[in-house]
Amino acid sequence: MMLRRIRMSYRLKLLVAVIFMAINIVIALPGIAADKASEAAAIKEVISHWDVGWNLFDAKVAAQDYADDTDWINSFGVSKKGKAEIQQFLDKLFKSPKITPRKSTPSTSTIRFIRPDIAVASSYRETIEQKTNSGDVYPTRKTRDLRVLVLDKGKWVITSHLIADEKEVKP
Repeated sequence: MMLRRIRMSYRLKLLVAVIFMAINIVIALPGIAADKASEAAAIKEVISHWDVGWNLFDAKVAAQDYADDTDWINSFGVSKKGKAEIQQFLDKLFKSPKITPRKSTPSTSTIRFIRPDIAVASSYRETIEQKTNSGDVYPTRKTRDLRVLVLDKGKWVITSHLIADEKEVKP
């Protein structure tokens, strides 16, 4: 009889503890979702700086959210390391007559949080009127970006950025 009371007491305590944890989770969920939404919005703002920098041909704006040791590879295979190298490369690129006529759509992005302080952003945009080295106009470029971002001192910074163009496959 005593053993049954102990088992019931234990089960009751366990049930109360599980209910208490479930209530806390339900109460916390809206806050977690709101935090995730605001962090996703902050990341999309970072991505918009890239778009604005390209539209203004302003390397400082385009590169402002890179970490000092970012790994960066563009769709032509050019690789740069760190914010300073990226900004220097973009500054030279933005002065090129093959680049200045181009126009791009704003990036559409999806964000996936790996941890609360690490996110992966996948983006898509299209670019028209960019010229090749020979002066011809590229067909519409369909570009995909993959960025890894880290929350550093309350600010999202890009630690890795891979840029790739969709290529038409010919049989």
